[in-house]
Amino acid sequence: MLLTTLVRGSVLSLLLSAVTCLPALADPAPRSINEIVALALKHSAELTALEKDAAARQSMAFQAGTFSNPVLELQGSTGSLTGSPEEHTASIGINQELPLYGKLRLRREAGQLEAEALQRQRDNAARLLRDEIATLALDYSLATKRHDLATDLVKLNRELAVIAEERFKAGDIPELDLNLARVELIRAESRLLEAGREQTPLRLKIASLTGLNESDITLSDPLSAPGASQSTAELVKRALVSRPDLIALSHERDKAETETRLAKAEALPNLTAGLFAQWQRGATEVGGMSSTSSDTQLGLRLSMPIPVFDRNRGGQAAARAHLDAADSRRLALERTISAEVEAAVSRVSASERILTMFEQGILPQLKENLKLTQEAYRIGEVGILSVIDEQKKFFEVNDSYLSAQHSKRVATVKLETAVATELTGGIK
Repeated sequence: MLLTTLVRGSVLSLLLSAVTCLPALADPAPRSINEIVALALKHSAELTALEKDAAARQSMAFQAGTFSNPVLELQGSTGSLTGSPEEHTASIGINQELPLYGKLRLRREAGQLEAEALQRQRDNAARLLRDEIATLALDYSLATKRHDLATDLVKLNRELAVIAEERFKAGDIPELDLNLARVELIRAESRLLEAGREQTPLRLKIASLTGLNESDITLSDPLSAPGASQSTAELVKRALVSRPDLIALSHERDKAETETRLAKAEALPNLTAGLFAQWQRGATEVGGMSSTSSDTQLGLRLSMPIPVFDRNRGGQAAARAHLDAADSRRLALERTISAEVEAAVSRVSASERILTMFEQGILPQLKENLKLTQEAYRIGEVGILSVIDEQKKFFEVNDSYLSAQHSKRVATVKLETAVATELTGGIK
């Protein structure tokens, strides 16, 4: 009996230990922003649809360059209904249209260029999705840092309330000072709750874009990030080479040029060639006597429309207009890209200057001032309002510093999006 009790106790202890360890085992591993972006790209139904569209257009391009099927012709006649039962004729032929002037090749090239343009449009959609999810992840990271800062503020005010209560009991301060410390603690706890609420909608949005569970979203990336070292001219040059939307317009322009050549070729008719075999049987009467004869013929038939009325003038005019429009759109996009890169570089530079001011001048002095003020209050050299005011400054300045870090990281993401190239080991 004693042995059974001991065994049961051991089993229960092991089960309790396992249950206690489950939350620790279930804690999600922090993910980098790059991992979050990769999951969003993989989970995107829009990108999958664009890939399917490009594949379908590639198949249609192959079909456009295929010869049309040959035409089989069968023909027969008899003289039975006209009083000549001995006369019969039968023929069989095959006709094949032969597109001239490279029409099939031009049609296939135009289709392939359109498929390439669709693929680059898919890449451009992925570029914009990277920007959206990276910015969203940085917003969530900022909300997390603000929650941590609010937690620190609660800790500072809790320590202040403890000191104020000790001094009040010792008769060093009036009850008003103790009440002020308690009010500041409640306000700090309220800020902490607000910071927690800011995280929820961002977490839900990330979960919907990546397919993750809301509880699995934990980021490992810091808000700080290195800056790009290339000059503005170099970045603009790289953007004009790597931007997928510009590459897509280039393919569309090449397609319009190919269609212009195709429209000129369509003004000239195609040749139709045919082979036929004909069998003929007839009867001949001479002086009351009749004789029958049979004949077999093999032949080649060639036919071609005469381009008198339709010389595809409308098609040629439309193709030239499409080519001019493609050139105009490409030129406009090149100007837009240059402006986007220059604006992004300017935002990154401004953010770096602001961060330098915080890190070199403001933050070190702020921490020292807070420490000195807290110690001075502890020994009774300053009043509680000085400590409260210094703690408010500490919270507000650190919150502004987090915003500056966030602004620089977002500006860097926008620059990488504008250039469509990874610059700092971040989002491509």
